[in-house]
Amino acid sequence: MKNIFLLIMFLLPACFLSAQQESQFTQFYYNKMHLNPGYAGTRGLASVTALYRNQWLGFEGAPISKVITFDTPMASGRAGLGVNLSQHTIGIMNNFYGSLAYNYNIPIQEEVNLRIGLQGVVRYFTVDFSDPTVIIRHQNDGSIIDNSEENQTKGDVGIGAYLDVKDFYIGVSVPHLLKNEITFNTNTSTTEIATELPHIYGMAGALIPFSKKFAIRPSVLVKYVNNAPLDMDINLSGVFNYAFIAGVAYRLGGSGGGESIDFNLFYQFDKFGIGVAYDYTLSDLNDYNNGSIEALIRYDFKKEKENMANPRFFF
Repeated sequence: MKNIFLLIMFLLPACFLSAQQESQFTQFYYNKMHLNPGYAGTRGLASVTALYRNQWLGFEGAPISKVITFDTPMASGRAGLGVNLSQHTIGIMNNFYGSLAYNYNIPIQEEVNLRIGLQGVVRYFTVDFSDPTVIIRHQNDGSIIDNSEENQTKGDVGIGAYLDVKDFYIGVSVPHLLKNEITFNTNTSTTEIATELPHIYGMAGALIPFSKKFAIRPSVLVKYVNNAPLDMDINLSGVFNYAFIAGVAYRLGGSGGGESIDFNLFYQFDKFGIGVAYDYTLSDLNDYNNGSIEALIRYDFKKEKENMANPRFFF
């Protein structure tokens, strides 16, 4: 039964490609560099972030994502530069991404900045048809090359805009614009070639103080791709003493009741920040997995007297 599920996980993204194709992250508010090139440098300091996500624990062949990003302001804050390296595996598919992002800051008025970003992307992906755990039900399927590990390299570009208004932000992006074809065997006229689809992301959030030691941080991420339902992550977190953050989130999707309920914790001490998250599955997949986990670590190259109570440090 697990092998059948693994095959389904492979066929859904590789054959029809009319649904969500890109990786999702519960702690997206700490991983915006992965989604929006306009975000680079907005926190006013250089920062490196590493994130690991294991989705649907206990489900053989389920997605696993590893991401490391670096971003920094340039030219006295008038520009931003970002680098993103990531690996995403699902079933017998293994994807490696590398991107370089640059944005330009357009000051609108005091504490209101609009950044327009552009990124170049290189992706290398492999599909291992020789994996012994895979059951190929249709041996004459022209899109499958038996007992072979195939690979391809694709280029892409992405765009994004990010508006920062002191203790509020809003952004929109399309990190991968090109409709790259995904195919390994075109020798048969019956082979249906899969195509990557551009994904549109919208994000917004705020830091609302209630006292000198407590604030709430609502945030939302909207995801849309053609021929798939609108998807959304809604998060509400409490910020305690500008160091410890605890929150809960709801992810739309699934089979009527949503895709998941998510819980997250984050602690900032000096230059380091550490975060963890757990997703409880609400969809029908709940019978086949033990939820999803994420772990994150961030290092800020900040000056010794940098004020970490500034709202931008928590965006």
